[in-house]
Amino acid sequence: MPLVSTQTILKLAEEKNFALPAFNVPIPEFILWVLEEGEEMRAPLIIQVAPVEYEALDIRMFYGTLLFLSQKFSIPFSLHLDHAHHLEDILLAIQNGFSSVMIDGSRLPLEENINLTNKVIEIAHPVEVLVEGELGRVGGLEGDESWEEKSKEEDFFTSPQEAQEFTGKAPVDMLAVAVGTRHGLYKGRTPQLQFERIKEIRAKTSLPLVIHGGSGTPREQLRKAAQLGVRKINFSTALRVQYLSAFQEYLANHPEELMVGKILQGIESKVKEAIRECIIASCAEGKV
Repeated sequence: MPLVSTQTILKLAEEKNFALPAFNVPIPEFILWVLEEGEEMRAPLIIQVAPVEYEALDIRMFYGTLLFLSQKFSIPFSLHLDHAHHLEDILLAIQNGFSSVMIDGSRLPLEENINLTNKVIEIAHPVEVLVEGELGRVGGLEGDESWEEKSKEEDFFTSPQEAQEFTGKAPVDMLAVAVGTRHGLYKGRTPQLQFERIKEIRAKTSLPLVIHGGSGTPREQLRKAAQLGVRKINFSTALRVQYLSAFQEYLANHPEELMVGKILQGIESKVKEAIRECIIASCAEGKV
């Protein structure tokens, strides 16, 4: 199946009541491994990249690469821009084939977040690009920045009332919410998703909801969230941890190995284990 728009597979997720696993791909090998595992599990999915990630690559390569790989795979998949903070990044992504973009104004006061998000909507919607907004703060490591909650914990969760106001004034297509996850590693604690908050936000907005920081959240919690209206779950840390751990282990056991291709083959299965778990946690397996 050719590379499709995020709108196409988001509609499928709504119809079949599951979440799209959205994988950040900091290196090209991740793209192939994600698609191969998605094909094996018959799971639609999203390939996404944040500005901090394509600083090391070229944003122009992603659309062309996925278009070429469309000839190899039969599952539907789309290309999404993750965690943009500036309009310049939004424009660059749209010009280079991304069918959905995320503008992160969550650190701004509500009205400023609404204004910024509307500027993106004015750019994206005329060319049929979906917009993901964010309300509430998901702490932890985000890209190359680490920031923690310094106020009361409640202040950082997405308020259902503010979500209703936000989406009423900024008509986004997806809403990323803070409901108990964090970016990066959990460092000894297990997250607890706030299911009642998810249900209330969904009821007040009627929008597909997005969870950031899916890595490390127990499988059954994410599967329940998908049943309650979460339609996109972001995964990044789980793949990075497996990749770096397997890489270090392989080199420790093969200290004289110089063939990079052989090293990658040696760690591929470990990364695919993480990809498989993310797909299952999203309830996306067997949906195509």
